[in-house]
Order: sequence, then C-alpha cells, then structure tokens
Amino acid sequence: MMQETGSMLTSMEKIVVIETEDDYREALKRFIGLCGSQKTDEDLMELQLLTDLMEKYERANCGGN
Repeated sequence: MMQETGSMLTSMEKIVVIETEDDYREALKRFIGLCGSQKTDEDLMELQLLTDLMEKYERANCGGN
C-alpha cells in the first residue's frame, strides 16, 4: 500500500509494490506525472520501476499472460 502526502508522493515515498486497483491507479498517476516533466536519473529509475510493477500487476490481474 502506498503512502501519500496530499496528492503527491514525496521523493522518499516510492511505490515498491502494487497490490490493489487503487495502488495501480496511484502508480499510473505517478507514472504520467513523471512522463510530463524534466527527468533526473532518479526519475528515470522510478519510471522503470513503475513500468515493471504495473506490468506485473496487469499480468496477474488483467487476464494477461
């Protein structure tokens, strides 16, 4: 489960697991937010992590293989 401060995750509150549909939606919002900004190396690593976590969740919960 993710922790939030307001509606924005702080840099210390990284998404490390997606267990629920709400977690997935928060991860997707974070992913979209990162895509629309100038990226640091840390942001790029977070984008890769989010991609991997969302893909894993989709395979397990959305009928994918």
